Amino acid sequence: MNSVVILCGGNSCGKTTTLKGFFKVKGNHSPESYIERKLDGRRICAVSFSSPQEQEPFCEVRLVNDNIKNRIIECEKNTNGEPYILIIPFTMSGSRKKRKKINEDCILKPIEKLREKFKVFVIYLRKTNARNLEDKDALMKRIALKMVETTKDDYDKSAELEKYLKGVVIESH
Repeated sequence: MNSVVILCGGNSCGKTTTLKGFFKVKGNHSPESYIERKLDGRRICAVSFSSPQEQEPFCEVRLVNDNIKNRIIECEKNTNGEPYILIIPFTMSGSRKKRKKINEDCILKPIEKLREKFKVFVIYLRKTNARNLEDKDALMKRIALKMVETTKDDYDKSAELEKYLKGVVIESH
């Protein structure tokens, strides 16, 4: 069974930086297309470093699910039927105008749908000085399997991501 790792957090918590570090992407280049890396013989892939919630209108669950479905299709096309682990960043907040709102449905419902076909692992990048931290913590306590603290000076959690992938996700395959 293939797996999906959700890298979840609020605005500016390190999701993109962590993905760039893990996939060894240099500079400001943020792939909007397929990227892959082997880890312990397993294919780890991502399709865009932007979250589906950022790419769709605020809390449009159907559109977020369609966005995720397209990422899965792209990953399956590139892996040619081999087992894979797909990493998808999820943002918890809305756009700048809606930062105070947490798009709970656009996090919980897509994860629920993914669990119908995949092993799903949720990593919470908890920014210690984030807005609405209590609300974010309460939501993540319900679904996150792993919590990693980030600060404004320490965003790159790629080493922790790699360790978690090796120790938990790959071991579960």
